[in-house]
Amino acid sequence: MATKDRSDSAAPSEEPPDHSDDRNLRPLSDAARAIFIAALATALVLGYLFLNKLVDISRQEDCMLSRSRNCAAIELNSDR
Repeated sequence: MATKDRSDSAAPSEEPPDHSDDRNLRPLSDAARAIFIAALATALVLGYLFLNKLVDISRQEDCMLSRSRNCAAIELNSDR
């Protein structure tokens, strides 16, 4: 009987895989990470504020469509 060569099997080899394409990829610097995190935080805060403004407009519009007469926002004096 002839013996089969097991080099084509799916068993893991002892050598690490060749990552020749990874040479062109550079890790992010600390400054780039900080800029990314700051931009992400700014986008999240602005998105939250924008969403709250849309909710306020929607509530006011719902009030006006129900023909209520007291739809204006109530402002409290800071004298109290």
